[in-house]
Amino acid sequence: MFLIFALITLVGALLMFRLKNLITAGLSLVLCFIGIAGLFVLLGNPVAAALQIIVYSGAIVVLVLFVIMLLASHEEENPEKPRSIQRWGSAVTVSALGVGAIWIVKNSKILASPTTPNVDPMTLNRLGASLFRDHLVGFEIAGLLLLAAMIAAVSLVKREL
Repeated sequence: MFLIFALITLVGALLMFRLKNLITAGLSLVLCFIGIAGLFVLLGNPVAAALQIIVYSGAIVVLVLFVIMLLASHEEENPEKPRSIQRWGSAVTVSALGVGAIWIVKNSKILASPTTPNVDPMTLNRLGASLFRDHLVGFEIAGLLLLAAMIAAVSLVKREL
């Protein structure tokens, strides 16, 4: 199951960077977030999986697509002449990063002796209590920042308010 969800996540991420149309790239971001939610379920945290789907796949992607459509910047640009040096440089860089990541994972001491942490599973009651008790100010500030960003985006597009 891990490989299936990891493959879904990777395909969504690669499609997001590869597609030229911003709307379809935003929709492939949803595919990536659904794969991440599946990984959260495999880790035994269904609350994080539900929040991943509700918050990121639902609210954030809808907001991003709304801003793209509002700004009417979803028209495709003329492609530039491909530069072979950039492609080869990118391929070498990605390969080096991939080999380095595999080497780090294989030589990790954490994976050599896996231990299960002794933590209680996250529940919605614990999450809500922690959010509104310990992190109330940050939660409210994030809400105000999102509101200000939305007002700024609308005011930039609609000058005659």
